[in-house]
Amino acid sequence: MDPTTFTDHPLVQAVIEGLEDKKGQNICVMDLRHLPERMADFFVIAQAESSTQLRALAESVHENVREQIGIKPWGSEGQTHGRWILVDYAELVLHLFIPELREYYNLEKLWNDARITYLESATFDSNS
Repeated sequence: MDPTTFTDHPLVQAVIEGLEDKKGQNICVMDLRHLPERMADFFVIAQAESSTQLRALAESVHENVREQIGIKPWGSEGQTHGRWILVDYAELVLHLFIPELREYYNLEKLWNDARITYLESATFDSNS
């Protein structure tokens, strides 16, 4: 696989489709594969206006990944409070935020060495 593209990566696609099914906002894919000390190959970040929608996004991703890829996450955190939900698929970590926490933690800035792509709907629009 070309290290500069992720559009044909099945797990990334399944996660994005799960987010789009429930109207996830400001979806961002961070490709970390070129970084030597990375925690995962990809971070996917999205946000929603409410804790209810965040939980719906997480559930949609769980279902879509299970149906398309046949795997379950290694772990998940934040479902109870619903302000920042983290779903760990080992090679991909999904971060779901309410807007205020996304801005506060600013993972895009923290991991600014990543190849960052912001999505508009189902279209990949690279800013790397």
